[in-house]
Amino acid sequence: MDKKSCNCGGKEGEPCPVCGAGDTLPYWCEVCRRAVAQKRCPSCGLKARKLKAGG
Repeated sequence: MDKKSCNCGGKEGEPCPVCGAGDTLPYWCEVCRRAVAQKRCPSCGLKARKLKAGG
């Protein structure tokens, strides 16, 4: 399974065992108030915002 078809539904704070998404997730879901690995939140299906790198 690749990253596009993974829902990253593993335990929070642990790397996804399926797609390998690490501890640092690049998107933030405002509705669920959690970091996610994809542009769409796997929980609610809404678009997530890209987190700024660094800083």
